[in-house]
Amino acid sequence: MMHLARPLQDEDLQGHHERALAVRADGDPAVHDPAWGRDRIFVSIAAFRDPECQKTIADLFAKADRPERVTVGLIRQMDLVEDLAHLAGPAIPADRVREMRFDWRESRGVCWARFLAQSLWRGEAYVLQIDAHMMFAAGWDTKLIEDLERCPGKKSLISFGSPPYLSPGDILSDLYPGIVIPGTFLDCGAIRFSGIWPCAEVEEQFRIPSLLAGGVFGPGEMIREVPYDPHQCFALEEASYVIRLFTHGWDVYSARTRTMWHQYRHNNTLKRKDDFDPGHAARNADFTRRAYMRFNHMTKHGRSTHPRDTEDLDLFGLGDVRTLAAYEDFSGIDLRGKRVSEYALRARYIPDIHEIVKFNVACLDTEGETPPAMMSETERLLRIAMRDWSIDRLSDELVETMLAIAKSDLADIFQMRKGAEVFARRFELKSDFMNWDHAALVSELARLVAAVEHINAAQDAPAPPAPEHRAPAPHALSA
Repeated sequence: MMHLARPLQDEDLQGHHERALAVRADGDPAVHDPAWGRDRIFVSIAAFRDPECQKTIADLFAKADRPERVTVGLIRQMDLVEDLAHLAGPAIPADRVREMRFDWRESRGVCWARFLAQSLWRGEAYVLQIDAHMMFAAGWDTKLIEDLERCPGKKSLISFGSPPYLSPGDILSDLYPGIVIPGTFLDCGAIRFSGIWPCAEVEEQFRIPSLLAGGVFGPGEMIREVPYDPHQCFALEEASYVIRLFTHGWDVYSARTRTMWHQYRHNNTLKRKDDFDPGHAARNADFTRRAYMRFNHMTKHGRSTHPRDTEDLDLFGLGDVRTLAAYEDFSGIDLRGKRVSEYALRARYIPDIHEIVKFNVACLDTEGETPPAMMSETERLLRIAMRDWSIDRLSDELVETMLAIAKSDLADIFQMRKGAEVFARRFELKSDFMNWDHAALVSELARLVAAVEHINAAQDAPAPPAPEHRAPAPHALSA
Protein backbone atom coordinates (compact mmCIF):
# COMPACT_ATOMS: atom_id res chain seq x y z
CA MET A 1 0.00 0.00 0.00
CA MET A 2 1.05 3.59 -0.56
CA HIS A 3 1.72 4.93 2.93
CA LEU A 4 3.14 8.46 3.02
CA ALA A 5 5.84 9.53 5.47
CA ARG A 6 3.41 11.89 7.20
CA PRO A 7 -0.21 13.09 6.80
CA LEU A 8 -0.92 15.60 4.04
CA GLN A 9 -1.34 19.20 5.15
CA ASP A 10 -4.72 19.59 3.44
CA GLU A 11 -7.25 17.77 5.65
CA ASP A 12 -9.69 17.12 2.79
CA LEU A 13 -6.94 15.67 0.61
CA GLN A 14 -5.72 13.50 3.49
CA GLY A 15 -9.30 12.30 3.94
CA HIS A 16 -9.51 11.31 0.27
CA HIS A 17 -6.23 9.42 0.60
CA GLU A 18 -7.39 7.55 3.72
CA ARG A 19 -10.68 6.62 2.03
CA ALA A 20 -8.72 5.20 -0.90
CA LEU A 21 -6.50 3.15 1.39
CA ALA A 22 -9.63 1.55 2.89
CA VAL A 23 -11.19 0.47 -0.44
CA ARG A 24 -11.28 -3.27 -1.15
CA ALA A 25 -12.33 -5.24 -4.18
CA ASP A 26 -14.16 -8.52 -3.55
CA GLY A 27 -11.22 -10.41 -5.02
CA ASP A 28 -8.68 -8.89 -2.60
CA PRO A 29 -7.30 -11.06 0.19
CA ALA A 30 -9.00 -10.59 3.55
CA VAL A 31 -5.61 -10.16 5.23
CA HIS A 32 -2.75 -8.34 3.55
CA ASP A 33 -0.18 -10.82 2.27
CA PRO A 34 3.05 -9.40 0.76
CA ALA A 35 3.36 -12.48 -1.46
CA TRP A 36 -0.14 -11.96 -2.93
CA GLY A 37 1.00 -9.24 -5.35
CA ARG A 38 3.69 -11.35 -7.03
CA ASP A 39 3.15 -11.40 -10.83
CA ARG A 40 -0.04 -9.31 -10.52
CA ILE A 41 -0.78 -6.11 -12.46
CA PHE A 42 -2.46 -3.02 -11.01
CA VAL A 43 -4.11 -0.79 -13.65
CA SER A 44 -4.54 2.86 -12.62
CA ILE A 45 -7.36 4.78 -14.36
CA ALA A 46 -8.55 8.35 -13.77
CA ALA A 47 -11.84 8.96 -15.62
CA PHE A 48 -13.59 12.32 -16.01
CA ARG A 49 -17.18 12.02 -17.26
CA ASP A 50 -15.93 9.50 -19.80
CA PRO A 51 -18.48 7.37 -21.73
CA GLU A 52 -15.66 5.07 -22.97
CA CYS A 53 -14.52 4.04 -19.47
CA GLN A 54 -16.74 0.98 -19.02
CA LYS A 55 -15.80 -0.34 -22.45
CA THR A 56 -12.11 0.28 -21.71
CA ILE A 57 -12.19 -1.81 -18.54
CA ALA A 58 -14.17 -4.62 -20.17
CA ASP A 59 -11.72 -4.79 -23.09
CA LEU A 60 -8.78 -4.72 -20.67
CA PHE A 61 -9.95 -7.94 -19.00
CA ALA A 62 -11.18 -9.58 -22.20
CA LYS A 63 -7.84 -9.22 -23.99
CA ALA A 64 -5.51 -10.18 -21.11
CA ASP A 65 -3.75 -13.54 -21.30
CA ARG A 66 -4.32 -13.91 -17.57
CA PRO A 67 -7.20 -11.66 -16.48
CA GLU A 68 -7.18 -13.22 -13.00
CA ARG A 69 -3.91 -11.41 -12.21
CA VAL A 70 -5.27 -7.95 -13.18
CA THR A 71 -6.87 -5.48 -10.76
CA VAL A 72 -8.13 -2.00 -11.71
CA GLY A 73 -7.92 1.07 -9.47
CA LEU A 74 -10.55 3.51 -10.79
CA ILE A 75 -11.23 7.12 -9.81
CA ARG A 76 -14.50 7.96 -11.54
CA GLN A 77 -15.31 11.70 -11.64
CA MET A 78 -18.89 11.93 -12.86
CA ASP A 79 -22.29 13.55 -12.56
CA LEU A 80 -23.96 11.14 -10.17
CA VAL A 81 -27.27 11.54 -12.04
CA GLU A 82 -26.58 12.52 -15.65
CA ASP A 83 -23.65 10.14 -16.19
CA LEU A 84 -25.31 6.97 -14.90
CA ALA A 85 -25.76 5.91 -18.51
CA HIS A 86 -21.95 5.52 -18.71
CA LEU A 87 -22.24 2.56 -16.33
CA ALA A 88 -24.62 0.69 -18.63
CA GLY A 89 -21.88 -0.52 -20.98
CA PRO A 90 -20.39 -4.00 -21.10
CA ALA A 91 -20.15 -5.90 -17.82
CA ILE A 92 -16.87 -5.74 -15.92
CA PRO A 93 -15.65 -8.09 -13.16
CA ALA A 94 -16.59 -6.12 -10.05
CA ASP A 95 -14.42 -8.36 -7.86
CA ARG A 96 -11.34 -7.10 -9.73
CA VAL A 97 -12.07 -3.33 -9.53
CA ARG A 98 -11.33 -0.98 -6.64
CA GLU A 99 -13.38 2.12 -7.36
CA MET A 100 -14.00 5.55 -5.85
CA ARG A 101 -16.63 7.93 -7.22
CA PHE A 102 -16.62 11.69 -6.93
CA ASP A 103 -18.98 14.35 -8.20
CA TRP A 104 -16.99 15.99 -11.01
CA ARG A 105 -17.33 19.36 -9.28
CA GLU A 106 -15.16 18.01 -6.44
CA SER A 107 -12.31 17.21 -8.82
CA ARG A 108 -8.93 18.83 -8.21
CA GLY A 109 -7.49 17.84 -11.57
CA VAL A 110 -5.94 14.81 -13.21
CA CYS A 111 -2.90 14.60 -10.88
CA TRP A 112 -5.20 14.52 -7.84
CA ALA A 113 -7.18 11.72 -9.50
CA ARG A 114 -4.07 9.73 -10.46
CA PHE A 115 -2.68 10.13 -6.93
CA LEU A 116 -5.90 8.67 -5.50
CA ALA A 117 -5.82 5.87 -8.07
CA GLN A 118 -2.27 5.04 -6.92
CA SER A 119 -3.61 5.03 -3.36
CA LEU A 120 -5.71 2.02 -4.44
CA TRP A 121 -2.55 -0.03 -5.14
CA ARG A 122 -2.21 -3.02 -2.83
CA GLY A 123 1.29 -4.28 -3.58
CA GLU A 124 0.84 -5.69 -7.09
CA ALA A 125 4.20 -6.41 -8.74
CA TYR A 126 3.44 -4.25 -11.79
CA VAL A 127 1.54 -1.01 -12.40
CA LEU A 128 -0.01 0.13 -15.68
CA GLN A 129 -1.28 3.71 -15.87
CA ILE A 130 -3.70 4.44 -18.71
CA ASP A 131 -6.50 6.79 -19.71
CA ALA A 132 -10.19 5.89 -19.63
CA HIS A 133 -10.56 5.63 -23.43
CA MET A 134 -8.38 2.74 -24.60
CA MET A 135 -8.60 -0.54 -26.53
CA PHE A 136 -6.23 -3.47 -26.12
CA ALA A 137 -4.31 -6.04 -28.12
CA ALA A 138 -4.66 -9.70 -27.25
CA GLY A 139 -2.08 -10.69 -24.64
CA TRP A 140 -1.25 -7.09 -23.69
CA ASP A 141 -0.30 -8.15 -20.15
CA THR A 142 2.29 -10.71 -21.28
CA LYS A 143 3.73 -8.35 -23.92
CA LEU A 144 4.18 -5.46 -21.50
CA ILE A 145 5.99 -7.65 -18.97
CA GLU A 146 8.26 -8.98 -21.73
CA ASP A 147 9.12 -5.44 -22.88
CA LEU A 148 9.85 -4.35 -19.31
CA GLU A 149 12.10 -7.35 -18.68
CA ARG A 150 14.21 -6.33 -21.69
CA CYS A 151 15.09 -3.04 -19.94
CA PRO A 152 18.25 -2.94 -17.79
CA GLY A 153 17.99 -2.56 -14.03
CA LYS A 154 15.19 -2.88 -11.51
CA LYS A 155 14.30 0.82 -11.67
CA SER A 156 13.23 0.83 -15.31
CA LEU A 157 9.79 1.61 -16.68
CA ILE A 158 8.37 1.97 -20.16
CA SER A 159 6.22 4.74 -21.60
CA PHE A 160 4.65 5.05 -25.02
CA GLY A 161 2.20 6.92 -27.16
CA SER A 162 -0.53 4.43 -28.00
CA PRO A 163 -1.61 4.48 -31.66
CA PRO A 164 -5.08 5.97 -32.16
CA TYR A 165 -8.43 4.32 -32.56
CA LEU A 166 -11.34 6.19 -34.10
CA SER A 167 -14.97 6.18 -33.04
CA PRO A 168 -17.61 5.36 -34.07
CA GLY A 169 -16.62 1.98 -35.37
CA ASP A 170 -13.54 1.46 -33.19
CA ILE A 171 -11.19 1.62 -36.18
CA LEU A 172 -7.69 0.63 -35.04
CA SER A 173 -4.59 2.33 -36.44
CA ASP A 174 -1.82 0.11 -37.83
CA LEU A 175 0.90 2.36 -36.39
CA TYR A 176 3.27 1.12 -33.69
CA PRO A 177 3.86 2.51 -30.17
CA GLY A 178 4.93 6.14 -30.28
CA ILE A 179 8.39 7.11 -29.01
CA VAL A 180 7.83 9.94 -26.54
CA ILE A 181 9.81 13.13 -27.23
CA PRO A 182 9.91 16.64 -25.70
CA GLY A 183 8.13 19.57 -27.27
CA THR A 184 8.62 23.29 -26.70
CA PHE A 185 7.66 25.41 -23.73
CA LEU A 186 4.21 26.96 -23.98
CA ASP A 187 3.56 30.64 -23.29
CA CYS A 188 2.23 29.66 -19.86
CA GLY A 189 5.62 28.11 -18.96
CA ALA A 190 4.65 24.45 -19.25
CA ILE A 191 6.42 21.93 -21.45
CA ARG A 192 4.44 19.19 -23.14
CA PHE A 193 5.56 15.84 -24.53
CA SER A 194 4.26 14.05 -27.61
CA GLY A 195 4.79 10.82 -29.54
CA ILE A 196 6.30 10.01 -32.93
CA TRP A 197 4.78 6.84 -34.36
CA PRO A 198 6.89 4.37 -36.35
CA CYS A 199 5.22 2.56 -39.25
CA ALA A 200 7.02 -0.70 -38.41
CA GLU A 201 7.96 -2.47 -35.19
CA VAL A 202 11.18 -1.14 -33.65
CA GLU A 203 13.18 -3.96 -32.11
CA GLU A 204 15.32 -1.80 -29.84
CA GLN A 205 14.04 0.04 -26.77
CA PHE A 206 15.55 3.46 -26.11
CA ARG A 207 16.15 5.37 -22.90
CA ILE A 208 14.13 8.60 -23.14
CA PRO A 209 13.68 11.74 -20.99
CA SER A 210 9.90 11.97 -21.47
CA LEU A 211 6.73 10.05 -20.72
CA LEU A 212 3.05 10.15 -21.60
CA ALA A 213 0.81 9.72 -18.58
CA GLY A 214 -1.72 7.63 -20.51
CA GLY A 215 0.84 4.90 -21.21
CA VAL A 216 3.20 4.01 -18.35
CA PHE A 217 4.16 0.49 -17.23
CA GLY A 218 6.67 -0.46 -14.57
CA PRO A 219 7.31 -2.08 -11.21
CA GLY A 220 4.67 -1.42 -8.58
CA GLU A 221 7.40 -0.17 -6.26
CA MET A 222 7.45 2.98 -8.40
CA ILE A 223 4.20 4.05 -6.68
CA ARG A 224 5.65 3.64 -3.20
CA GLU A 225 8.89 5.46 -4.03
CA VAL A 226 7.59 8.25 -6.34
CA PRO A 227 3.85 8.79 -5.84
CA TYR A 228 1.99 11.23 -8.06
CA ASP A 229 1.90 14.82 -6.81
CA PRO A 230 -1.79 15.62 -6.16
CA HIS A 231 -1.01 19.35 -6.18
CA GLN A 232 0.06 19.44 -9.84
CA CYS A 233 -2.20 20.14 -12.83
CA PHE A 234 -2.77 18.76 -16.30
CA ALA A 235 -0.28 20.91 -18.26
CA LEU A 236 2.61 20.02 -15.94
CA GLU A 237 1.63 16.44 -15.13
CA GLU A 238 4.11 14.58 -17.31
CA ALA A 239 7.09 16.94 -17.00
CA SER A 240 6.81 17.00 -13.21
CA TYR A 241 6.53 13.22 -12.89
CA VAL A 242 9.34 12.27 -15.29
CA ILE A 243 11.76 14.73 -13.65
CA ARG A 244 10.91 13.39 -10.20
CA LEU A 245 11.32 9.79 -11.40
CA PHE A 246 14.70 10.62 -12.97
CA THR A 247 16.06 12.30 -9.85
CA HIS A 248 14.91 9.30 -7.78
CA GLY A 249 17.00 7.04 -10.02
CA TRP A 250 14.32 5.69 -12.39
CA ASP A 251 14.86 5.35 -16.15
CA VAL A 252 12.14 5.55 -18.83
CA TYR A 253 12.38 3.40 -21.97
CA SER A 254 10.34 3.27 -25.15
CA ALA A 255 8.04 0.32 -25.85
CA ARG A 256 8.68 -2.27 -28.54
CA THR A 257 5.35 -4.05 -28.81
CA ARG A 258 1.91 -2.67 -29.71
CA THR A 259 -0.34 -3.44 -26.75
CA MET A 260 -3.13 -0.83 -26.84
CA TRP A 261 -4.79 2.01 -28.74
CA HIS A 262 -5.93 5.41 -27.48
CA GLN A 263 -8.88 7.58 -28.50
CA TYR A 264 -7.39 11.02 -29.14
CA ARG A 265 -10.44 12.63 -30.69
CA HIS A 266 -12.33 14.97 -28.41
CA ASN A 267 -15.62 13.11 -28.73
CA ASN A 268 -14.61 10.95 -25.77
CA THR A 269 -16.03 13.60 -23.40
CA LEU A 270 -19.71 14.48 -23.52
CA LYS A 271 -20.35 18.20 -23.83
CA ARG A 272 -23.31 19.56 -21.93
CA LYS A 273 -24.57 23.08 -21.41
CA ASP A 274 -24.32 22.55 -17.63
CA ASP A 275 -20.73 21.22 -17.76
CA PHE A 276 -19.54 24.52 -16.28
CA ASP A 277 -19.70 25.20 -12.57
CA PRO A 278 -18.42 28.62 -11.33
CA GLY A 279 -17.11 27.25 -8.03
CA HIS A 280 -15.26 24.38 -9.70
CA ALA A 281 -13.81 26.75 -12.33
CA ALA A 282 -12.53 29.16 -9.67
CA ARG A 283 -10.93 26.38 -7.62
CA ASN A 284 -9.39 24.86 -10.75
CA ALA A 285 -7.88 28.23 -11.72
CA ASP A 286 -6.33 28.54 -8.25
CA PHE A 287 -4.98 24.96 -8.34
CA THR A 288 -3.48 25.64 -11.79
CA ARG A 289 -1.77 28.86 -10.68
CA ARG A 290 -0.30 27.10 -7.67
CA ALA A 291 0.86 24.19 -9.83
CA TYR A 292 2.84 26.49 -12.13
CA MET A 293 4.47 28.22 -9.16
CA ARG A 294 5.22 24.82 -7.63
CA PHE A 295 6.82 23.47 -10.80
CA ASN A 296 8.92 26.62 -11.27
CA HIS A 297 10.06 26.42 -7.65
CA MET A 298 11.02 22.76 -8.00
CA THR A 299 12.91 23.30 -11.27
CA LYS A 300 14.69 26.49 -10.07
CA HIS A 301 13.00 28.78 -12.62
CA GLY A 302 11.65 30.87 -9.78
CA ARG A 303 11.18 30.82 -6.05
CA SER A 304 7.85 30.91 -4.26
CA THR A 305 7.62 31.93 -0.63
CA HIS A 306 3.89 31.19 -0.38
CA PRO A 307 3.42 28.04 1.72
CA ARG A 308 0.45 26.84 -0.35
CA ASP A 309 2.59 26.76 -3.51
CA THR A 310 5.15 24.44 -1.90
CA GLU A 311 2.71 22.43 0.24
CA ASP A 312 3.86 18.82 0.80
CA LEU A 313 6.83 19.32 -1.55
CA ASP A 314 8.95 17.26 0.85
CA LEU A 315 6.69 14.31 -0.06
CA PHE A 316 6.39 15.02 -3.78
CA GLY A 317 9.64 16.78 -4.70
CA LEU A 318 12.88 15.84 -6.40
CA GLY A 319 14.94 12.84 -5.39
CA ASP A 320 18.57 12.82 -4.30
CA VAL A 321 19.89 9.98 -6.50
CA ARG A 322 20.47 12.21 -9.54
CA THR A 323 20.42 15.97 -9.95
CA LEU A 324 18.12 18.24 -11.91
CA ALA A 325 21.21 19.32 -13.89
CA ALA A 326 21.81 15.69 -14.90
CA TYR A 327 18.27 15.55 -16.29
CA GLU A 328 18.86 18.75 -18.27
CA ASP A 329 22.11 17.35 -19.71
CA PHE A 330 20.44 14.09 -20.72
CA SER A 331 17.33 15.70 -22.21
CA GLY A 332 18.72 18.90 -23.73
CA ILE A 333 16.04 20.91 -21.90
CA ASP A 334 16.88 24.06 -19.92
CA LEU A 335 14.26 24.02 -17.16
CA ARG A 336 15.67 27.04 -15.34
CA GLY A 337 15.61 29.18 -18.49
CA LYS A 338 12.50 27.61 -20.12
CA ARG A 339 14.40 26.75 -23.32
CA VAL A 340 14.84 23.67 -25.45
CA SER A 341 17.66 22.62 -27.74
CA GLU A 342 17.55 21.18 -31.24
CA TYR A 343 19.16 18.11 -29.65
CA ALA A 344 15.98 17.67 -27.57
CA LEU A 345 13.44 18.51 -30.27
CA ARG A 346 15.03 16.10 -32.75
CA ALA A 347 15.46 13.38 -30.07
CA ARG A 348 19.20 13.09 -30.71
CA TYR A 349 19.68 11.33 -27.36
CA ILE A 350 18.51 8.31 -29.41
CA PRO A 351 21.36 7.19 -31.69
CA ASP A 352 20.47 7.36 -35.41
CA ILE A 353 16.89 8.39 -34.60
CA HIS A 354 16.12 9.46 -38.18
CA GLU A 355 16.97 6.00 -39.45
CA ILE A 356 14.33 4.62 -37.09
CA VAL A 357 11.48 7.06 -37.71
CA LYS A 358 11.16 10.09 -39.97
CA PHE A 359 9.54 13.15 -38.43
CA ASN A 360 9.53 16.92 -38.77
CA VAL A 361 9.77 19.45 -35.96
CA ALA A 362 7.20 22.07 -36.91
CA CYS A 363 8.83 25.01 -35.13
CA LEU A 364 12.16 24.31 -36.87
CA ASP A 365 11.14 22.87 -40.23
CA THR A 366 8.02 24.82 -41.19
CA GLU A 367 8.49 28.12 -42.96
CA GLY A 368 6.84 30.98 -41.14
CA GLU A 369 6.77 29.23 -37.76
CA THR A 370 8.04 31.32 -34.86
CA PRO A 371 11.04 29.52 -33.34
CA PRO A 372 10.84 28.82 -29.61
CA ALA A 373 13.33 29.98 -26.98
CA MET A 374 16.35 27.86 -27.89
CA MET A 375 19.57 26.72 -26.24
CA SER A 376 22.35 26.38 -28.82
CA GLU A 377 24.33 23.19 -29.25
CA THR A 378 27.47 25.06 -28.17
CA GLU A 379 25.83 26.12 -24.93
CA ARG A 380 24.44 22.63 -24.30
CA LEU A 381 27.89 21.05 -24.65
CA LEU A 382 29.52 23.79 -22.55
CA ARG A 383 27.07 23.12 -19.72
CA ILE A 384 27.98 19.43 -19.74
CA ALA A 385 31.73 20.20 -19.82
CA MET A 386 31.46 22.63 -16.88
CA ARG A 387 29.46 20.36 -14.54
CA ASP A 388 32.62 19.14 -12.77
CA TRP A 389 34.07 22.61 -12.22
CA SER A 390 34.15 23.97 -8.69
CA ILE A 391 32.13 27.02 -7.66
CA ASP A 392 35.40 28.90 -7.18
CA ARG A 393 36.53 28.16 -10.75
CA LEU A 394 33.13 28.94 -12.21
CA SER A 395 33.04 32.27 -10.34
CA ASP A 396 36.52 33.21 -11.57
CA GLU A 397 35.66 32.29 -15.16
CA LEU A 398 32.40 34.22 -15.04
CA VAL A 399 34.13 37.37 -13.77
CA GLU A 400 36.87 37.04 -16.42
CA THR A 401 34.30 36.52 -19.17
CA MET A 402 32.32 39.58 -18.07
CA LEU A 403 35.50 41.62 -17.93
CA ALA A 404 36.52 40.51 -21.43
CA ILE A 405 33.08 41.44 -22.78
CA ALA A 406 33.10 44.81 -21.01
CA LYS A 407 36.49 45.70 -22.55
CA SER A 408 35.38 44.70 -26.06
CA ASP A 409 33.04 46.03 -28.70
CA LEU A 410 30.43 43.60 -27.37
CA ALA A 411 29.76 45.61 -24.20
CA ASP A 412 26.83 47.47 -25.74
CA ILE A 413 25.34 44.28 -27.20
CA PHE A 414 25.36 42.68 -23.75
CA GLN A 415 24.34 45.95 -22.03
CA MET A 416 27.34 45.56 -19.76
CA ARG A 417 29.27 48.26 -17.91
CA LYS A 418 32.57 49.43 -19.39
CA GLY A 419 35.73 47.51 -18.57
CA ALA A 420 37.01 49.86 -15.86
CA GLU A 421 33.78 49.56 -13.87
CA VAL A 422 33.72 45.77 -14.09
CA PHE A 423 37.41 45.61 -13.18
CA ALA A 424 36.82 47.78 -10.11
CA ARG A 425 33.99 45.49 -8.97
CA ARG A 426 35.65 42.17 -9.82
CA PHE A 427 36.16 41.08 -6.19
CA GLU A 428 32.63 42.12 -5.25
CA LEU A 429 31.27 40.21 -8.26
CA LYS A 430 33.18 37.07 -7.39
CA SER A 431 31.97 37.22 -3.78
CA ASP A 432 28.42 37.47 -5.08
CA PHE A 433 28.86 34.56 -7.52
CA MET A 434 30.33 32.36 -4.78
CA ASN A 435 26.87 32.45 -3.16
CA TRP A 436 25.10 31.20 -6.27
CA ASP A 437 24.21 27.55 -6.57
CA HIS A 438 26.43 25.45 -8.83
CA ALA A 439 23.83 24.87 -11.58
CA ALA A 440 23.05 28.60 -11.85
CA LEU A 441 26.74 29.43 -12.33
CA VAL A 442 27.12 26.76 -15.01
CA SER A 443 24.03 28.04 -16.84
CA GLU A 444 25.12 31.69 -16.78
CA LEU A 445 28.73 31.05 -17.79
CA ALA A 446 27.76 28.67 -20.62
CA ARG A 447 25.14 31.13 -21.86
CA LEU A 448 27.63 34.03 -21.98
CA VAL A 449 30.45 32.07 -23.61
CA ALA A 450 28.13 30.54 -26.22
CA ALA A 451 26.63 33.96 -27.01
CA VAL A 452 30.10 35.51 -27.49
CA GLU A 453 31.16 32.64 -29.76
CA HIS A 454 27.98 33.03 -31.80
CA ILE A 455 28.46 36.78 -32.27
CA ASN A 456 32.14 36.41 -33.12
CA ALA A 457 31.38 33.68 -35.66
CA ALA A 458 28.73 35.87 -37.30
CA GLN A 459 31.12 38.83 -37.49
CA ASP A 460 33.93 36.70 -38.95
CA ALA A 461 31.74 35.07 -41.57
CA PRO A 462 32.47 36.27 -45.11
CA ALA A 463 29.90 38.58 -46.61
CA PRO A 464 27.55 36.91 -49.07
CA PRO A 465 28.63 37.42 -52.67
CA ALA A 466 27.03 40.29 -54.55
CA PRO A 467 24.49 39.21 -57.13
CA GLU A 468 26.06 38.67 -60.50
CA HIS A 469 25.36 41.51 -63.01
CA ARG A 470 23.67 40.21 -66.08
CA ALA A 471 22.54 42.03 -69.20
CA PRO A 472 18.80 42.09 -69.59
CA ALA A 473 17.38 39.41 -71.80
CA PRO A 474 16.51 40.63 -75.30
CA HIS A 475 12.86 41.18 -76.09
CA ALA A 476 11.33 38.57 -78.35
CA LEU A 477 10.96 39.72 -81.91
CA SER A 478 7.44 40.02 -83.09
CA ALA A 479 6.47 38.26 -86.27
